[in-house]
Amino acid sequence: MLGDTYEHSAIEPGFLAWVTSEKVLRPTAVVIEWVGENPFTHDDPKYAPVGRYMFTDVDEWVVRAD
Repeated sequence: MLGDTYEHSAIEPGFLAWVTSEKVLRPTAVVIEWVGENPFTHDDPKYAPVGRYMFTDVDEWVVRAD
């Protein structure tokens, strides 16, 4: 999902509704959905659980996997 336009490709409707109603996505950011296994997943109860989506600003480290 692109922050400046909210353009997206098949994002879960409930998540999309939350992002738009709460206005949590900055214009300079994107939402990335992990298609495969999320590399940040953990089982440590001391930390918050990891979801399928990540909010981040775009920089040279964000690349599209084909």
